[in-house]
Amino acid sequence: MRKILSVLAIAIFIISCNQQTSAVEEKKDAGTATKEAKKDDLNYAFKAAYSSSFEIGDPQNAKIVLDIWKAYQDNKLEDTKAFWADSVTLQFANGFTFRGNPDSVLAGGKADRNNYTALTDSIDAWISTKSIDRNEEWVCVWAREYSTDKKGKKDTSNLQEIWRLKGGKVNFMAQFAAHHR
Repeated sequence: MRKILSVLAIAIFIISCNQQTSAVEEKKDAGTATKEAKKDDLNYAFKAAYSSSFEIGDPQNAKIVLDIWKAYQDNKLEDTKAFWADSVTLQFANGFTFRGNPDSVLAGGKADRNNYTALTDSIDAWISTKSIDRNEEWVCVWAREYSTDKKGKKDTSNLQEIWRLKGGKVNFMAQFAAHHR
C-alpha cells in the first residue's frame, strides 16, 4: 500500500509541475504575442530605407570590433589582420571614404594613428545586432576619444560607429563624430 501511495504521490507531483510549467510557458507566449502585436500595430512616420527588423546579434562580433578599437588605441593594428574581409569600405566622419584590402586597411590605419602622440578611447556602449530581413550582422559603438596630435593639439570627439561583419570579418564601417575643442 505504501508503494502505491508513494507512486501516486510522485505522479501527482510530476503532473502538477508540468501544469505549472505549461501555465508559465503559456503566460510567456501570451506576453510575447502581445509585444509582437503591439510592435506590428505601430504606424511609423517613416519607412526604413534599409531595415527596421533587428534582433540581438552575435556578441563575438562586438568583441572583434572592440579588439580593433583597442589595437588602434595601442598602435598595434597589425594584430587585427585576421578581422578584415578581403574587400573593406570605411567611411569616416571627415567625409573620407576608403576602399581596399586588409593590407591597405592596416597601412592606412597605422599612418592615421601615427598622427597622434596620445590617444585614449572611452567606450560608452556597444550592441551587436542582426538585420533579420537582410541577414546582415552589425555592431554599433558609442564612444569618446581623447587625442593629442604631434603639434600638441588636444581634441575630444564623441564617436558613433556602425560596423558590418560577414563571416566574422569586417567589410564595412561608417563613423559619425562631434568634436569638442
